[in-house]
Amino acid sequence: MTASEPRGKPSRQRPPGRPAGALRDGMRYPIPASSARAFARRDQNKPQNPGLIFDRFAPDWRGESTLKKEALESVCQAAERADGTLRQAWQARWDGLVRAANAEPFPLKTDWRFIAGLGRKGSLEVGFTFHRYGFPILPGSSVKGVARAWALIQIAEQLGTCELKGLDQVLSADGDEGSKERKQYEAWRTQQPEAVQGLAEDFRTVFGTTAAAGQAVFFDAIPADKLTLELDVMNPHYPQYYTGDQFPTDWQSPVPVYFLTVAPGTRFLFAVGWRGPLDDEARRLRGLAETWLREGLKNLGAGAKTSAGYGYFSLMMEEKPAEPARPSTARGISPKEEPLPKAPEVPPAWRTGTVREYRPDKGQGRLVDDETGEEFTFRREAIEEKGWSPGKKAKVQFAVAEDQGGKRICKLRKA
Repeated sequence: MTASEPRGKPSRQRPPGRPAGALRDGMRYPIPASSARAFARRDQNKPQNPGLIFDRFAPDWRGESTLKKEALESVCQAAERADGTLRQAWQARWDGLVRAANAEPFPLKTDWRFIAGLGRKGSLEVGFTFHRYGFPILPGSSVKGVARAWALIQIAEQLGTCELKGLDQVLSADGDEGSKERKQYEAWRTQQPEAVQGLAEDFRTVFGTTAAAGQAVFFDAIPADKLTLELDVMNPHYPQYYTGDQFPTDWQSPVPVYFLTVAPGTRFLFAVGWRGPLDDEARRLRGLAETWLREGLKNLGAGAKTSAGYGYFSLMMEEKPAEPARPSTARGISPKEEPLPKAPEVPPAWRTGTVREYRPDKGQGRLVDDETGEEFTFRREAIEEKGWSPGKKAKVQFAVAEDQGGKRICKLRKA
């Protein structure tokens, strides 16, 4: 024992050539060695918290996209093993909380993939917002932001203006009675039509001003069912141009950037509460806030990459209850053996639409119905002409079917 070692404690030396956090397989993790050994036994222990793996057990990938992809795939696999009992208990607590705040939860489903928190900093260079229990959420601040943005657009449309920044400043300005901010708002309000005046007052009551909080309470949106995470990729073709080293040239090699997304068709639960007693006027304003939120999620989207089709939500289709089975009265045939009548085949009702986007690498696209303006998503399997990729603004004919997941395009062909 040397003089520098504390008496009574055995010396603990790291094996030669092995840095802290390193394992036998040679991969180095930026975590304590004991945690690294626990993660090495993940196939045996089967961790069930994908958020913990994403934030705390990310390997030191050192810029190698292959290792980064493997790390994100391990998060997706952990999501498949997520604790369903924990999720249900969390939903029960969330439901009790929002109802105590005068809220009525309602579900919406993702039209396509959804990303929350992509811009957050992390060891894998891509972010993602997980609840501490390991489930993706849309934070209440983001939920409020979507509803507020849509409400602001509605007021701007009433005024016939596109200047949202100035309108936002006027509606948010407030102070004590007789203050400069209050006088500025009152002067603006008296110059507007009566309908705009009422809408502006509703906006300030729901969302608040610089002097007072809004009466509406926007809660975190949480998943309603078992969650599926999917891996997606961005593929910048001119990486040295984006770093400022070179001009965009053809000899630069694309560097794929992998990131996590929530799978299409995932249900999320939303809730808007209300501060104070819930009288008739409060119910009207809470309902208005919910409408702004629904329309904002449907038309503006939430999270990252909304301009590429991510993060849009749609209303849930009400499922019809199944009819009870009727026992057979035919002799010699039990109810279980009774043949079901074959439903007649109905030819599809073709509609005409315009393609907004189609990504052959993803096998997915979006189009809008020319008659109703309703937007639909479609997959490669629905295209009748094999090998045909509909371009942007292409006129097509499509047929829509309905199932438990809602409306979907079952057939697509050239117009």
